[in-house]
Amino acid sequence: MPEIEPGNTESLEILINKNNYILLNNLAQKNKPLESCAILAGKRNNNHFIVTKIIPMENDEKSNIKFTINEEKLFKAYKKIESLNLSVVGIYHTHPSNPIPSKTDLKYMEINPVPWIINSTITGKSKCFIYIDSSGIEEMELKVMD
Repeated sequence: MPEIEPGNTESLEILINKNNYILLNNLAQKNKPLESCAILAGKRNNNHFIVTKIIPMENDEKSNIKFTINEEKLFKAYKKIESLNLSVVGIYHTHPSNPIPSKTDLKYMEINPVPWIINSTITGKSKCFIYIDSSGIEEMELKVMD
């Protein structure tokens, strides 16, 4: 996946269709109060990350304040995505607070520099962030399409 240049983030956006966005919200409600998580698969077109498939993942922590995905299940999800000729274009999870990255999220965002959609189970609002080299974390536009 091509690098994103620092300072070139104003046109960054993640696009998700309404049905997939509803699927993510339903996942959050179903697992509430525990944190939910999912892998977002699709294609990247320059600064546009296009989500075409949601792969719900189990939160091994069974926690309302953090999530962990089993390595074996994560590997299987990545292989499935590859077999569909798609790429991982994002990670989704919920917070029982405002939709901003936690200290733990920041660490993992650097290791996984794809868009991270964080949904607040308190407000229902979602925001999206991405790690950009040494610039750190940038918020990017989350567009829900019909």
